[in-house]
Amino acid sequence: MRPEISSEWIDYFQRNGFPHARGLDTGMEGAVYVLVPDQLVAKVWIKKKDGELAQLKAFYDAIATEGGQIATPEIREIRVVDGVSVSIERFLPGSLLQVLTPDNASEANKKAVKAIIQTLSFLRTVRPKPELLRLSVLGEDAPWDRAATWSGAVGALLNRRLARYGDQLQNRVRDFSAILEASSRFLASRDDLPLSLIHGDLCGANIMIDTESKPLCVFDFGFLSTIGDPAFDASISSGIFNMYGPAARTIDDEVTFAVSEELGYPRKVLLAYRAIYALLTSNAYSPEGTDGHFQWCVNMLRRDDVRASLEL
Repeated sequence: MRPEISSEWIDYFQRNGFPHARGLDTGMEGAVYVLVPDQLVAKVWIKKKDGELAQLKAFYDAIATEGGQIATPEIREIRVVDGVSVSIERFLPGSLLQVLTPDNASEANKKAVKAIIQTLSFLRTVRPKPELLRLSVLGEDAPWDRAATWSGAVGALLNRRLARYGDQLQNRVRDFSAILEASSRFLASRDDLPLSLIHGDLCGANIMIDTESKPLCVFDFGFLSTIGDPAFDASISSGIFNMYGPAARTIDDEVTFAVSEELGYPRKVLLAYRAIYALLTSNAYSPEGTDGHFQWCVNMLRRDDVRASLEL
């Protein structure tokens, strides 16, 4: 359930140095308040503790040292108020790319696709650093905690997820064991490639654009953010560009083709990673597998082209 903007929090901020504080928006992880227009916002988190926010701050600081042309969040201060964690962050300008990617679209918006590709291009320039390896993902331990390779990091995460939720997928997807074996072989084949920053949930809701639809900022890291094969991020962005609209499959093909052409990732690789994303995130929003995301993951693992990419 999404939280609501709270008058109590507005009162708190107004009494503590921000007389013009007001509510801005809410998300799955908390509520956002404007503290100083065009300068500072506050995020009131539902579950994150101050230790997790300290790791997130270090994560953002490490990205900022790369000096990229696309801005990322900056946490200025972390507070704990009555047991609730609050981050004071710089304001990120622009309009949401999401306005160009409505669910009912009949085709992929070319400006939106270009903005996604530009953001993916920026992310793959961010080099591995220790601070970028430490975020927990999908509510699990950080993937690199006990791994020395990309396949080891993803494989360990996948094993933990499937130990809890694998039966639900296995009951809905044929040749499930073969999919797992093929996924392991595919991951191992990517171990010798350069690694970079992965957002893990890059879509129109997490990118701000200017009036010419160029990306200004990318935010909302943490869902599946780590260091890894940038083709994995490209695969995810292509697949979630439009997940539930009436033309979702057509748009998927359009965006996958464009990303493959512009960034040089073979379509087969993007589709193989799509299967791994489905295996990892099937129960990310519903432990019981009763939501639309779970069904989307099932459908992805049933797709002939995805299965062919794993050589099934």
